[in-house]
Amino acid sequence: GRELLPGCILGFPRRTGHCSIARLQLHASTPSMRSMAAIRALLLLLCAAAFDYKSISVNAPRRIVTQDDIDAKFEEVDKPYALYPVDGPAEEGLCVLAEISLSSPGFEWKRDNYIVELLDDQAEPFAAVSLGICRAAVCAGEKIDFSFAVDIDMRAALLPEFGELEQGTTCACRVAVRRVVDKQLDYRTPDEKKAIIADRMRARAVKDSEAVAVALLRTAAQDALGPDWARDENLAEDAVPAFLLGNCDLRWVDA
Repeated sequence: GRELLPGCILGFPRRTGHCSIARLQLHASTPSMRSMAAIRALLLLLCAAAFDYKSISVNAPRRIVTQDDIDAKFEEVDKPYALYPVDGPAEEGLCVLAEISLSSPGFEWKRDNYIVELLDDQAEPFAAVSLGICRAAVCAGEKIDFSFAVDIDMRAALLPEFGELEQGTTCACRVAVRRVVDKQLDYRTPDEKKAIIADRMRARAVKDSEAVAVALLRTAAQDALGPDWARDENLAEDAVPAFLLGNCDLRWVDA
C-alpha cells in the first residue's frame, strides 16, 4: 500500500550502477535462479583462491646438441648400408635386430640390439642361428627358443669368439626379435645422414631435459602443496608432466 515515488521501480530508486541492477535482478528472479547465482559466486571465489602454480619456480638443465656432437655420432654410426623395416616374417636374405642368447655347458653368450643376417653361407654359429630364425618365420616382437648340435663340422667353422662351444654338446638359443629389416646400400649423402642424426639427437635431448624438469617440478609441488597435490587437482598420473610444464615457472639453463 506504499505510494511509489516518481522515478522508482518496485519501490527501488532508479540508478545506473551495476549494484542496483543486480538487486533488481535478484529481487525479480526465482529461487532456482538465485541458487544458480549463488553457485556461480562460490565458483568464482574458489577460482580466485586457486593456487598460483607460477609461484613454483625451478631451474632445469637443458642439453644443447652441437655440430660437434652430430659429427661424432655420424662417425660412430655411419655405414654404407641402411636398414629398412619389413612388415612380415624373417626369411633368408633379410636381417633381424634382436636380443640373442646362446648357452651350453660351460658357455654363455648374450647380445642385445644385435643384427643377424639371415644367410646360410656364414661362419658358425650364426649359420645355425639364421636357419633357426628362418624356420620359425618369426616376426617383430616375437620370441623363439631352439637348439642346435655342435658337431665336428660346426666346431671347425666356429668364429674365435665361440671357441668354448665344445664338440658333442647342444647349444640352446633364445631370440627376441625387435625388428625384421632389409639391408640395402645407402645412397644418402653425409649431409642428409647428419640432418637425420641431428633431428633424432635433438628430440632425444628435449625428451631427456623435460624428464629432469618434471622430476624437479614434482618435488617442488610436493614441498609446496603436500604429497597428494595431484589428486587434489583431479589429475591423472599421465597428465601430471604436461600440467607442471605448462603451469609452473620453468627456467631452462643450458648445460
